[in-house]
Amino acid sequence: KRANSSLFSIATLLDNSIEEGNAGEGVEQLASLNCVQVGRCSGVDNNDGPPDEESPDDGYYVGCSEDSEEANSMAAVGGRINGDSRTAVVFEAAEKHFDRHNKFHKERPARILSVRDYLSKSTTSSSVGKTIFERCHDISVENGTTMCLEEEDYLRVHLPGYMQILNRTSCCCNDRLDDEAEQYKSIYLTNDTVEMAKIAASSLCRLVADVVNDKYDNGFAVIRPPGHHAEPGYAGGYCFINNVAVAASYAIERLPVRKVLIVDWDVHHGNGTQKAFLDDPNVLYFSIHRFDNGNFFPFSKDAGPRIVGNGDGEGRNVNVGWNDKRMGDDEYLVVFEKLLMPIATEFDPDLVLVSAGFDAAKGDMGDCNVTPECFSRLTRQLKTLAGGKVVCALEGGYVRSILCKCVESVVLALLDGASDDKFKDETKSFYKNLGDKEMLDCIDSSAAKSIRETIAVHSQYWQCLKKSCK
Repeated sequence: KRANSSLFSIATLLDNSIEEGNAGEGVEQLASLNCVQVGRCSGVDNNDGPPDEESPDDGYYVGCSEDSEEANSMAAVGGRINGDSRTAVVFEAAEKHFDRHNKFHKERPARILSVRDYLSKSTTSSSVGKTIFERCHDISVENGTTMCLEEEDYLRVHLPGYMQILNRTSCCCNDRLDDEAEQYKSIYLTNDTVEMAKIAASSLCRLVADVVNDKYDNGFAVIRPPGHHAEPGYAGGYCFINNVAVAASYAIERLPVRKVLIVDWDVHHGNGTQKAFLDDPNVLYFSIHRFDNGNFFPFSKDAGPRIVGNGDGEGRNVNVGWNDKRMGDDEYLVVFEKLLMPIATEFDPDLVLVSAGFDAAKGDMGDCNVTPECFSRLTRQLKTLAGGKVVCALEGGYVRSILCKCVESVVLALLDGASDDKFKDETKSFYKNLGDKEMLDCIDSSAAKSIRETIAVHSQYWQCLKKSCK
């Protein structure tokens, strides 16, 4: 497994370097710039963090140090321009959580630092010289601290015994950490992993609280480790604590929130989030993912359309599972138009949380073809719900050059104070291009079949789908 992971990570690294035009320039860049060292390990069996000395190609991410002029300018946040929404961002790179055996593991701190660096340099034609980062409010640097959750906040989602096992890893030797990681699917551990996971979840909850309490309009938590595969009693898929599930439960328990919509557009099904809320009528979980009849990670038939929830939560779990590759913008837009938006409008949430994985993006590992602009359009649609209180949390997305562009598109949609008008224009254009055709006849036939199956299953729970099913 480690050999396969290493091969994919090295290929990803080479793809990023070639695409960004930086091949062969790493040594010169390292010599001339301050560097942030992240996710590096020598392969030596120690757990003291990334070593101090490595060769230039050994997992460095070229960026700026905390003392550099660029880093200081990045801290000058909140440079909104006219028409901007109050969009908050939080970055948690979890630099003490890394694979000690594979320094090029695709899920490593460089994912977060790359996004931050990209947003700190990216501008648009209408941004009046402000970078996207400067137009946002970066709450990850306020007072140099983050909100700490109580243990009970985790226990609303995760089992006590599981949390005890996680907490004990902080004092395990490396051999024991490896033994513990082998108990789960696609997991690696350091002594600091659980602390890093708690910081990620706490950062998201703080952002949610600020949005719900009207300090900000919306936000994006660019955090790791990801969370949607973490089940109540089981880690997996690089996930330990289910960030979005913890945030949804936190919002309902501690904030003036009655109902939460969770939209998961990661290419992998969020099995952990689904299990957390199967019985809960106040949380609507909607996932669009590769299913392949249960043969795509996390390899579970429970990711299919017939898993709708239990008891009072029946009908509150909606799965649209693709059974083929190459699904792109048209398929995702039709899912939103035919299923998600009608159900979400009827559900009428107070808060929208997005498990924003970008491995369905064209060129990433999911073999799908979703563009950054499509993610932007989906975000604009979600902003029409819950009074615009939308908070995204990063899940997957492993080709950094692609990940940065996707996050940029979503953040720009969150920032855009005129997004409602754009959404209306996009909807008119969508139906104009459609003409008299049935939209399901205009997309991939396998995707249309998946959507019809989900509509048929859920038509008994939602008034808005009854007509579609006739």
